[in-house]
Amino acid sequence: MRRKGMLFINTFLLFFSFQFLFNECAVGQALKGQEEKVTIGLNVPLTGSYSDQGKDEEMAYKLAIEQINAKGGVLGKKIEYILKDTKTDAQTAKQNAIDLIRQNNVVMVTGGSSSAEAVAQGDVCQELGVVFMAALTHSNATTGHDRLKTGQELQKAHRHTFRWYFNAWMTAKALSPYLIGKIKKNAAFYYITSDYTWGHSLEESMKWRTELAGCDTIGTVRVPLGSKDYKKELIAAQKKEPDVLVMVLFGQDMVTALKQANQMGLKNKMQLVVPLMELNMAHGAGMEAMEGILSTVNWYWDMGNRFPGTKQFVDAFNTKYKKMPGGAAACAWVAIYEWASAVEKAGGFESGKVIKALEGRKFTLLKDTEEWRSWDHQAISSVFIVQGKSKSESKGEWDLLKIVGEKKGIDVVMSREENPVILESFPGEK
Repeated sequence: MRRKGMLFINTFLLFFSFQFLFNECAVGQALKGQEEKVTIGLNVPLTGSYSDQGKDEEMAYKLAIEQINAKGGVLGKKIEYILKDTKTDAQTAKQNAIDLIRQNNVVMVTGGSSSAEAVAQGDVCQELGVVFMAALTHSNATTGHDRLKTGQELQKAHRHTFRWYFNAWMTAKALSPYLIGKIKKNAAFYYITSDYTWGHSLEESMKWRTELAGCDTIGTVRVPLGSKDYKKELIAAQKKEPDVLVMVLFGQDMVTALKQANQMGLKNKMQLVVPLMELNMAHGAGMEAMEGILSTVNWYWDMGNRFPGTKQFVDAFNTKYKKMPGGAAACAWVAIYEWASAVEKAGGFESGKVIKALEGRKFTLLKDTEEWRSWDHQAISSVFIVQGKSKSESKGEWDLLKIVGEKKGIDVVMSREENPVILESFPGEK
């Protein structure tokens, strides 16, 4: 009985040892799997007025991550992502960013097609110490200052925020001389403006440039983001008989307003200007409404003959999605690739090291050589003046814009005096 008992005990101990080793191996494999992955947050508008741009961002993000992972990932780790819908709403974008960082432990947040969303996410990422690679955001505030309703200027540029996309100042500086020179000396301008930080920023930048050149502003009306009808505002503008009607609208808002302006025949009575254009907006408005419209972009898909990086991106995007990428997609592409490059340079994912690797970094990705400025984190990037093509000029569904002018980034970007920001310091920095 004693021998049988000892045999039972030994068998039990042996089984327990194997079970323990098996569990240890399983835990080890699970931990190893976690170590081989890194998670980032994609926070984009999949619904709301700017959803077309958000969906384009989503497609570009996924394609870039797929390409990077196919080559071994970043520092040997595969990139995983968590996708959230901002609903084109700043408060939702803010809460999403908080959840991504606190609940999902992401090492980087990127996205947004509204400057209000971008500013909100930038605040969160600065507070919680995570890099924010802003996507499509055009307000001066994102890498500068925002003006509160009280008139107070509040800095929104942060050490943890980087923006490749150009801003309202750059649009105004590039576009205004073209309008003043091509349309009429001392022309009369009228504005229909989206009533939030981006609209205010762009309207003020345009007015400052045009009025300085002797042009008059004869009317301004501001409309809520997400408005469904602009007939009343367009009729009011028509009664004022401006030489130039500037529609500071974006996304579906611009599509709706431009279609209505075209139906009213306003293009035959005044020059229509949409200061900021994006491919999916032009496509949504249609070629007839877009013909002759003046605007700006900082990138366009039909530049592959000039820039090899653009050709590679457009070919890959079109092959996968059967459409051309817009400016929103380009922002997403740059955000992922530049963050990944900075991580490689830094040798790790820690935010402070990645930020320092980005600051002052020169890169060539979609255009010529560009640079992340170290003191405000605005990229120095060229601006293109574009005009809507006619049906006879277009070569296809997505061939909607022609480049009629170009300004080098260094010639239109804000100087230190024009954008006096002081970014936060890291411990130990002077």
